[in-house]
Amino acid sequence: MNVESKLSHEEVAISPQAVVAAGLDRAAQLQHAGELSEAATELERAMATARATPYEIEFQTRIRLGMALSDAYAWLDRIADARALLADEVAFAEKISQIMQATGTLAQRRAATSGYLQIRDRATQMALIGELAPALSVKTWINAGPIALEELRGRVILLEFWATWCKPCQEMFPTLKKLHEQTGPRGLEIIALTRHYMAYGGTEESMQEELQLMRAMVTEHELSFPVGVAPDERMQMTYGANGLPTCILVDRKGAVRYAGPGVEDRGFDATIEQCLNESI
Repeated sequence: MNVESKLSHEEVAISPQAVVAAGLDRAAQLQHAGELSEAATELERAMATARATPYEIEFQTRIRLGMALSDAYAWLDRIADARALLADEVAFAEKISQIMQATGTLAQRRAATSGYLQIRDRATQMALIGELAPALSVKTWINAGPIALEELRGRVILLEFWATWCKPCQEMFPTLKKLHEQTGPRGLEIIALTRHYMAYGGTEESMQEELQLMRAMVTEHELSFPVGVAPDERMQMTYGANGLPTCILVDRKGAVRYAGPGVEDRGFDATIEQCLNESI
């Protein structure tokens, strides 16, 4: 990515942090207007400034910029560029996190860890695009028997990662139910995936108590699609789904076509429709 930072006279007078923040805002406006290539160019320009002055940019702004630019590349089907960018940004975020763990305050350590995990997960997600979806590692199934992705070849699969304590996940359930009702006949399968959190590493009794809480929530929201409960965090790590909710869309051939937040993402609905319209 050979993009030189060409600052206007007005930008020279302000800090690199302000330049990058302004670039992010302009890119968001361009994206909203549907000018995706222009938005990517604006973000590349902001990234050039950030990399030229790495310690003058707030860490969370750098994380936000890396996420925004990788998403812009994904929208433009520049997956290789997105992966290369994220590899560099993960390395930078890890270095900052290590520095903060050694010298920062508690708040700084937490913020650095959060930012690093966020960009690392996005890199994991981007690495999945176009690849066969990894096997599911589920200990307990609700609403269904054991399910393997291979058994669903020919169907479009939406994996939705959630947790009982995640309010945005619960707010997404009505949308998922409606989507399941409308597109199920066209070949969409939804599988909700969660794991043990409160009882992780605990007794069998505590795991059963947490499982009852999960069952109660499935009943409360009247979910009819399968819900899988993993025993630990490994499946979430594999899918880059530590941040919740996370949605993974798998096409009829078993390849990952989308990985991200889901309904709030501009590319989510379009990708589902594209996958449903494809033949095996």
